[in-house]
Amino acid sequence: MAVKTMEGSKPIIGLSKPLIYSVAIFALCLPTLAQDTHSDGSKQNAASRITAAEITSAQQFGQSLGIADWLGPLAPVALSPFFGIACLSGMSIFGQGWVAADNPFLGESSPLNNHAIFGTFLVLTLITSLPRLTKVSKPFAQAVDQVEAWAGIITMLTLKIMLGAQAPETAEQGAIQLGIMSLTIDTLMLIAAAINVFVINTVKFFFEVLIWITPIPTIDAIFEFANKSLCAILMAIYGYSPTIATGINLAMFVAAAFVFSWSYRREVFFRTVLIDALWAFFAPTKKVANPQLIVFPASSINVIPARARCQLSKTDTGWKITQQRLLRNNIEVLLESPDCRMELDAGYFTNCLKLSGRHSGELTFSRRHNACLAELSELMGATLNADDAVTLRNQSGLKVELSP
Repeated sequence: MAVKTMEGSKPIIGLSKPLIYSVAIFALCLPTLAQDTHSDGSKQNAASRITAAEITSAQQFGQSLGIADWLGPLAPVALSPFFGIACLSGMSIFGQGWVAADNPFLGESSPLNNHAIFGTFLVLTLITSLPRLTKVSKPFAQAVDQVEAWAGIITMLTLKIMLGAQAPETAEQGAIQLGIMSLTIDTLMLIAAAINVFVINTVKFFFEVLIWITPIPTIDAIFEFANKSLCAILMAIYGYSPTIATGINLAMFVAAAFVFSWSYRREVFFRTVLIDALWAFFAPTKKVANPQLIVFPASSINVIPARARCQLSKTDTGWKITQQRLLRNNIEVLLESPDCRMELDAGYFTNCLKLSGRHSGELTFSRRHNACLAELSELMGATLNADDAVTLRNQSGLKVELSP
């Protein structure tokens, strides 16, 4: 087995822990950075310095309130995007008198103070939540879960931009120099919010799939009810005190960030097999275009971690497994055919390529090519176990196939 890294290869889209931590640090340090951008009048007389300090202090205080108002609702929106935004709209319409009066998200002039918006997101909540109550319909809801997550992110970013446009009298914010780029504090806040929602939502999705493969009929409905209840409680806390809600959001973000890398690999695995299963049902692939296959190792193979998204390709001397990484060199593991052999086993929800010989392991792949497994096994140089294709397609092995 040989391992090497490749320069200049295209990475897949993903997030890394250093990027997440860097943006989190920027978000936490924004008030201080904003103060630094307004301190260039230090060479003026004493009276002018006092005036500049008072102005900077007032701007920093106002900006801190804006940060709490902005970061507070992100955790419940990440848990349930459509329901979270519906709660925000509902508090803006019906919560006058008990919600924070100076909160721009919940005020009478908020874009969310609209019965049509409230009704729309309430209907979207029902459409996306009802299929999650049973194990039969839940895969369809999980397959489009990422659409809901990004719709929630885009809606929140749009609201932030709209609220900023409604306050043109706000003092111009300072810019932060990041190498050759210069970003405003507002831009960094938008990026931090998108990452915040994405990280928490990814970890939540992972636990939802674990609940789905657990053989208890009512546990899916219980988990969905608990998720919606937690979302509503966090939104109520935000309505009462955005500062407390921001503290809870940051705590949830930090906890999710610690397990994000591990959870994200499994989230990509689960989402791929779910979407490909639907694709194979409605539009089955009739022919294999090239001898390449997206696989997920069931356990670590050399330096490639378990459940990492990889590309398996046939070479003249064996096989090559490539893991593409964001902002880093790709990892390649070369397997020589004289040292090992490969067998293709068909399963109930996924299929598996088993390596035996000097190198052993299992490479899980989706049902996308189920209509042409014989052709695929021939192109990949693997032996198709025809008996397994009949006997292994039963639901008893589902938990083993989708084990994280």
